[in-house]
Amino acid sequence: MTKSLENKKSLWERIAERDLYPMLMDMGNSRIRVNIFQRNRLMLSVFSGIILLLFGYFVWKWIYLASLILPIILYQRKYKSVKSMYQVWKFHRHLQFSKFTRLLIPYLKQSKDQTSLYSIFNKILQRTENPDDRNSLYKLMTEMSNRPSDVQPFIDFARRSSGTDMSIIFMSAIYDFQQTSFDTSVVDDLGKIASEELIEGIDEIIEFKLRRFVFFPTKIVMASFLIVLGFVIAILIENLGSMQFMV
Repeated sequence: MTKSLENKKSLWERIAERDLYPMLMDMGNSRIRVNIFQRNRLMLSVFSGIILLLFGYFVWKWIYLASLILPIILYQRKYKSVKSMYQVWKFHRHLQFSKFTRLLIPYLKQSKDQTSLYSIFNKILQRTENPDDRNSLYKLMTEMSNRPSDVQPFIDFARRSSGTDMSIIFMSAIYDFQQTSFDTSVVDDLGKIASEELIEGIDEIIEFKLRRFVFFPTKIVMASFLIVLGFVIAILIENLGSMQFMV
């Protein structure tokens, strides 16, 4: 019964995009915080529509049209902003995991079955600067001590660190490595694949930033057009008022 209540979606989650909640929760936000974000996002859009409706009623009736369009634009911009943030966050997460793999592989080679994996992780822990990564690795070490024959702590660490299929495969191989054989060639191959995936992630970020610059001139032109359009409308309204007065 409790589990069904926990899995029950709130009204804010039901009206949100399908991937909005997973993205924000992957970045460390609780479901309550995401509910607040979604509620504020919706309220901001509705409030802007109400303000424009009032302007349309008291100032100029054509603003009614903007009261329908602007709230939708604001609502969608918040979603696109989260999506952009998530792409950058994923890249940084994978970058940190790639650093972890590059530290781990040399230690494994040097150990030659003389050093425990726990001790190797402890050495990496001392060289890890990011607090979140330090806490995540420390949690893995603690779970390794409590559950030495369980692969799940390694999988959980991979999900916290990067979340990609490659990271899960890599950490599963590290678990097998310490449980069975000490053939580092397997880890070498996985390290190469992880590096290739990092390069692909860099390419995705470059493409993402280039797409933003492609539409930059268009945005400038549109902004200028809106200013000119507003000026023309203002002159038109003033002239129409003068013509009616003359009649």
